[in-house]
Order: sequence, then structure tokens, then C-alpha cells
Amino acid sequence: MDSERLVAEGFQKILEGFAEFSVVSLARDGVSALQLVRRERPHLVVMGLGPAGGDGAQVARAIRRDFRHVRIVVLATNQQPVYMREAFAAGVNAYLSRDIGADELRDTLLTVHREGAALSTVAAGQVLELLSGNPEDDASPLSQLTERERQILFLMADEHATHGIAKRLGISPKTVRNYLSRIYAKLGTQNQVQTALYARRSLHLRSGAAVEP
Repeated sequence: MDSERLVAEGFQKILEGFAEFSVVSLARDGVSALQLVRRERPHLVVMGLGPAGGDGAQVARAIRRDFRHVRIVVLATNQQPVYMREAFAAGVNAYLSRDIGADELRDTLLTVHREGAALSTVAAGQVLELLSGNPEDDASPLSQLTERERQILFLMADEHATHGIAKRLGISPKTVRNYLSRIYAKLGTQNQVQTALYARRSLHLRSGAAVEP
């Protein structure tokens, strides 16, 4: 049994101890999670992000698209801003650390169920960054990027090199370089250094930070 399965079963036991909630099912992966949501119609989904955060964000987006009433709570080891941004952009209602205590988890789930969202101080900062600034219009170079290209751009802004990005996303360095070539063309940059600087400047502008001209 893999470690993720052990973690999931551990949280299942914790959740089953909460009198306010009833655990209807435990999914093995993203595909089965979507099938179970369609079958069981739960009010609340507690999930991880999976390797590199990509699969979990896609599952959350699919749930949000088809079942808008469902509250989505992410329990994640990785608290890096790039993964929080991806999760909130996908429509999750709360992003929590796996180190959370049982009492705090229970209180958070109740808050999410009643009020629709619950944010830690760190997560609140990421939401403000995500939502601040003017929306990108169709003419913005960033608006031309695909979801995966944006994910790679965010990782570059967090100072990840090609091999590091490949490892986090579960793809090959060659595939990352292919994505980078398309990103360069869309943003009008020449190399990874210029693109990383562009990404950092764009993210700072979106969060309302002062940027030197």
C-alpha cells in the first residue's frame, strides 16, 4: 500500500470520528473520485493534490464545473504559493496543511460547510494575490497561456530550473523545454532568465506590489 493511500485512510478514520459528518466513500485516484462524486453527491469533498499538484487541481476543476454546490477542501503537504494559486484557481474552498490537528480540521470543515470557505493566514494571502489587480484582457500575453504553461511559468517565478520543474510536474525535461519554447513565443521573451523575470514582475503587479521600472 502506498503512502498516499495510508494518509487517506488515516484521515478517513479522523473524519469518521466527527459526529457532524458522514464519510460516504474513499476514492483511490482522480478518476474514481469524480465517479464517486457523481454517484454519491456529497456536500463536501476532502482531497489531496496528488504528485506535483497537477492531477488534484484538474479533479477540483471538474468537480467545480459539474457540481457547483460541492465544497472542496484540499489537504496538502506542499504549501508553496504556486500550488495554492493553482488550487484556488481550480475552485477549492479551503487549502489546509496535512499537519492540521483533528479539532482544527473539524472546525474548518464546519466553517466551509456553513460559510463556503475557510482560509488560513497563508492561504488568505494567496487568494488576495490571485484576485488582486485588474483582470487580464484578451490582449494580455499571459491570457494566451494554457493552464500547463501557466503552471510552468509560476514555477519559474519561484526560481525552479528545468529539471526541477520536470520533477515536480512528473514530466520529462524535454517536455518542459518544449513548453518553454511556446511560452517564449507567446510572451515575446528570449530565454528562461528573461521569462522568469517577466513572470516575477507580472505576479508582483497582480498583487499590487511596487516594481522598479
